[in-house]
Amino acid sequence: MIRFGIKYENLIKANKEHPIDEAYKLILAIKDPWESLDSIIDFVRRWDFRVPIRNNENKIKEFLLGVKTEFVALEKFNIEDLDFNSQNINYIKYIFNKLQEIGLQGPKRKVRLGSTGASKLMHGINPNLFVMWDKGICDYYGCYPNATGYIHFMELMQQEIREILKERGKEKIIKETGVSLPKLLDAYNWSHYSTSRSMGNK
Repeated sequence: MIRFGIKYENLIKANKEHPIDEAYKLILAIKDPWESLDSIIDFVRRWDFRVPIRNNENKIKEFLLGVKTEFVALEKFNIEDLDFNSQNINYIKYIFNKLQEIGLQGPKRKVRLGSTGASKLMHGINPNLFVMWDKGICDYYGCYPNATGYIHFMELMQQEIREILKERGKEKIIKETGVSLPKLLDAYNWSHYSTSRSMGNK
C-alpha cells in the first residue's frame, strides 16, 4: 500500500492553524452518541448549510438508529487498531451505503446526503474510528467516493497514524491537541486537500 508520509509536526501545525470550530464543539461534548443524535445531526448541518439537514432531522435520526447494531459492533475499535477483516469491512460498508443514500427533501428537489455527509455522521457516532473526507480529499488519496473507496481511505489513514504513533505516544498526542486521532488527520487533510476549504466551509 502506498505511504503518503504524513509527518507528526504537520498534523500539529494543521491542528493549530485550524482550531476547533463551534460546530465541532458539539462532538467534543458528547459522552453517549445514541443520546446525542440531535447534536451529531446539527454538527453535519453546520458543516454545510446548503445541504437540507434541518427539515430532515427525524429521517436522518431514523437511518442512524437503523444501523445502530453495526455501529455498536465497531465501537471498541479506534482508527489505529481496527481489524480490516471481512466482517468489519461489511459493517462499515453497510453503514456508509445506508447513510450516503439518505434522501433529503430540499426546497426544490430531493438530494442525497452523499459520501461526505455520511463520513461526518459516522465520525460523530465514533470520533475515535471514522475519519471524515470530502471530494478533494478522495481525489488526493485516489479513493472513489463510495463505500469501497472509504474502506481504502480508512486503510490509508490507519497506515499513516500507525507510523506517527511510532514517533509519539497516543496519550501525548491527545493531551497536546485535545482531539482524537481521526480528527487530527481530518485537520491535516482539510488544510491541504479539501474541496470545502476553498469554499470557506469546514
